[in-house]
Amino acid sequence: MPKTASHPLPQVRLAGPDGLPKYLQLKNALAQEIAAGRWEPGHKLPAEDQLVDATGLSLGTVQRALRMLVDEGVLIRRHGAGTYVAKRKYPMGGPFQHFRFVDDTGEGILPIYTSVLRRYEVDQAGPWDDLLKSEKIVCIDRDFSINNEFSLYVQIYFCSIRFPELASVPPAELNGVSFKDLLSRKYGQPTASYTERMSVHKLPPMVVQALKLPRNTVGVRLDIVAADQNGDAIYFQHAYIPPNGRQLLMQDH
Repeated sequence: MPKTASHPLPQVRLAGPDGLPKYLQLKNALAQEIAAGRWEPGHKLPAEDQLVDATGLSLGTVQRALRMLVDEGVLIRRHGAGTYVAKRKYPMGGPFQHFRFVDDTGEGILPIYTSVLRRYEVDQAGPWDDLLKSEKIVCIDRDFSINNEFSLYVQIYFCSIRFPELASVPPAELNGVSFKDLLSRKYGQPTASYTERMSVHKLPPMVVQALKLPRNTVGVRLDIVAADQNGDAIYFQHAYIPPNGRQLLMQDH
């Protein structure tokens, strides 16, 4: 039998900042409930008429909110069976240092869900060589889903001798993990500063394919160097950002 949610329905605040539409208020409330783990993957949501009764919103408003969550991959519809929470995403804890996209209120930051795509030894030259000064460099490619609306392709390069756990732990255990926090907690290696460089050009074919983007899509690449208190690089990142309708917050950390 399908699992059903047993906790109370979310309380929807009808007067959102700057007149936020009611369907967005409901959509955000449902997404927050799911991100908080109150509705697990595979759980069946209450029927639309139950949501109408619980929230006092119109059927059209409820249906529009649910349709947006389906389009974003948060929910799935099963014909004749109802609406269910989709496969689990892995939320990354804040405060975020990078990839901070502003939400509909203009004040909050959208949640980030991360998953590991692949991990491999790096056998080609690149900017990481001079920065990391190691012959044992490993790269982890990750998908950064921004509020389940669009994804970034992020690559982190590090010395596997210096941080062996990143090179040996099962990749699934790194889903949702903030590498900055892990390196500080596990190895006592806090990040003291960042250097970021931004460029705009066609995204690499590998990124276009992974993110299911049109061929020759132009996007942003962020090159990020994390350094310790001595100014030595801890890790290096490429982050590929496709076109999207969100604002990226850029400020000193």
